[in-house]
Amino acid sequence: WNGAPDLDVINQWTYEIDTWGELLVLSDRLMLKLVVQFMSNKPSKFFMCHVATRQEEWTMKDLYEALFDYCFPSDYKCRLRARLEAATQGRSRVRDFVHEIQQLAVHFPDVSNFQLIQIFWKGAHPYIRVHLIKKGLNPEKMKLDWLVKHAVCREDAY
Repeated sequence: WNGAPDLDVINQWTYEIDTWGELLVLSDRLMLKLVVQFMSNKPSKFFMCHVATRQEEWTMKDLYEALFDYCFPSDYKCRLRARLEAATQGRSRVRDFVHEIQQLAVHFPDVSNFQLIQIFWKGAHPYIRVHLIKKGLNPEKMKLDWLVKHAVCREDAY
């Protein structure tokens, strides 16, 4: 990864690094020694300056967070959180909308499943919410996958 502030690119990069480590059964310590091979430009410079000489103080999770903070604009997370909190289904299909809010929520460990359900509920089309209410499904008590299952059924019938 070259440090480009592109959420899709960094998400894919971290996924590929994690998958590589998992398949090779590598410890965080060993992954930290090798991961620099998959970086260039800003991430590589950050790694060599802050991580390489103090690897025992770092985990892969810490590195991912630090690289994000270093390579992305300082207000990026604020804008990302605002986008998550204001998310609406718009022209998206239910599954695409849910995928979008889940991908955004990954960057905020403080966002609970309950909060994600509330974001889904608030952002879903009104006819979807009415259908879920008629089915007796309540966002205060139901799991997200259950709400999505019924929302998709309604969307397909619409």
